[in-house]
Amino acid sequence: MSDSLIVRPAGADESAAIAAALVRASLDEAVVGWVVPDERDRRDRLDPDDGTTIEWIRAAISGSTVLVAGTEQTSVAGLSVWEFDDGTGVPPEVGSAELTAFFRQAYGEYAPRMALVHELTRRRHPRAEPHWYLQQMVVVPECRGRGLGGAMLGYQLARADADRVAAYLEASSPRNRALYERYGFRPLGDPIDLPDDGPGIQPMWRPVTGSPT
Repeated sequence: MSDSLIVRPAGADESAAIAAALVRASLDEAVVGWVVPDERDRRDRLDPDDGTTIEWIRAAISGSTVLVAGTEQTSVAGLSVWEFDDGTGVPPEVGSAELTAFFRQAYGEYAPRMALVHELTRRRHPRAEPHWYLQQMVVVPECRGRGLGGAMLGYQLARADADRVAAYLEASSPRNRALYERYGFRPLGDPIDLPDDGPGIQPMWRPVTGSPT
């Protein structure tokens, strides 16, 4: 690949472009595919013009660290959403009015499946130590295998190391797990197995001393 990789914080005016990339990159993601099994429904639900995804991205840029990765040819080819967890907070439980409304708006009849994913991962989220939580990382299909995921990891983990802070994530595929292991993450307990032949979600932790290999 001749293009240089560029990783940078997302701009507030990029919500629509980032939402479009997120939708394209998520159509074949393992957990999304389990939540919305029907491909046609999945495309309808992940419509970048719907407004729900754009609003979610806008809120993430405002309240979290959103990184975008691209090349000289494609400015937004991947994105990652990182949240700082001070170790004392607890994510909202399934059943709260706000969360229920969001799942219903975003996933319709598939909202219970997304709620189950949220609840199972919430239970396993570590609470004893401050850390950066990689909530989501995706790359559009035509740009995969070019190092964008690793570039985004390296960018944010350098910040974590400088601040002496750990990192946490959930890997949804063996390929993703292998990438994360190269950057110092290790399995944290057993995988979270989704029912109905769903994918295994592997919680992973990177201690403060972790570093790329």
